[in-house]
Amino acid sequence: MQLSFVWRYTMANTKRWCWYIPIVSLICTVIWYSYTMESTSRNRVAITALKPRVIDDTKQNVVAILSKQNVVPTVSKLEKKNEKYLVYLCDEKRDCGGWGDRQRGIVSLFLLSLVWKRTFKILISSPCDIKPYYTPTKEYNWIFTDDELKGLKDQKTKTLDFVGVDEPLMNMNMNSSEIADVLYIKTNCVNFLIIALKYANFLPVYLRKKGRASIFRESWNRFMIPTDKLLSQVVKIDSRGEINSDAKKLGKELVCAHLRIGHSKYLPNDYVGFPLVAVPKVWNFIDDNFHKKSRIFVATDNLDVRKSAISKYGRRYIGSYAYTMNPDNMRSNLTLACSSQESAYVDQLMLSKCDVLIFYRRSGFSIHASYLKTEWTNIYSILRNGSSTFSLQKTNIY
Repeated sequence: MQLSFVWRYTMANTKRWCWYIPIVSLICTVIWYSYTMESTSRNRVAITALKPRVIDDTKQNVVAILSKQNVVPTVSKLEKKNEKYLVYLCDEKRDCGGWGDRQRGIVSLFLLSLVWKRTFKILISSPCDIKPYYTPTKEYNWIFTDDELKGLKDQKTKTLDFVGVDEPLMNMNMNSSEIADVLYIKTNCVNFLIIALKYANFLPVYLRKKGRASIFRESWNRFMIPTDKLLSQVVKIDSRGEINSDAKKLGKELVCAHLRIGHSKYLPNDYVGFPLVAVPKVWNFIDDNFHKKSRIFVATDNLDVRKSAISKYGRRYIGSYAYTMNPDNMRSNLTLACSSQESAYVDQLMLSKCDVLIFYRRSGFSIHASYLKTEWTNIYSILRNGSSTFSLQKTNIY
């Protein structure tokens, strides 16, 4: 009887353990598998962390290579062959306008190149090459490389003229199969703001919901850098005269004006600009509102204005000593035309560095100087409103 009880008890326990053993085995298997995966995962992290690195000897910065952020995307030969270009063109075959006209055209095509995903280039050969004065940024190389020029031989090219006509350019579908791979365009497009608004969704964030000045400035500074040759001339001008410490503290030490007179004995075929007889009133405004020892810089297209400024301010006057003219009107005298173009580059860059800027509202050259001003403060605009009168007002740039 006792043996029978022991046997039944043993069998009952055996059946119970038969359920436990598979369950325990399954749990152990899961734990072991999880541990293995975790170990593998840790090893992968360790491998990633030990990616090859290179040290920049000049700055001692450790830069991880092979990471996604540092790999430069390669362009296949097929992609390079199919690359499409949008080229701002200014040559001797057609008037391009003054520097302000050219800048508008360049910025407009830059915006359209972003919209239509075309590589942006600039070719200015009239009256002289622009490259000694401006150079590309690393982000946008607007100069054709030798390899790119070789590739152009196999591509369809076309030159279009939109000088004075904006709408067809703004509405052109540059992805159309009928449009050439390489588009050379001549334009002085005024409406780059409309381009930015119309195609806002296709532009980078830094160009969206911006005013005209911001769009011009952000675009221009993305692809254009003044060369050392140009900067050295600006530095030379800025080193003239005596800097007054009190005027410097007020932030109004260098007062600049651009007086575009236009039609005169010097430019008989030009449009009528700022009234010459009103120039002394500009000097009065400067005297009444700014420090008596501020330095004065005046850019102009009229020699009489320069003589008046020198007579009025003497040693306080630091320039300009050149007068800018539309280079299209001087192609018969290449030396004079190139000198005038260079003066335009220098004067506009100098105007953008001033503490106080008085600009003429009917001059693209002048307006763009205000857009490029280092700080958008102390900016005044002037505009002719009669044969001898003008309006002057403080202006907010945005």
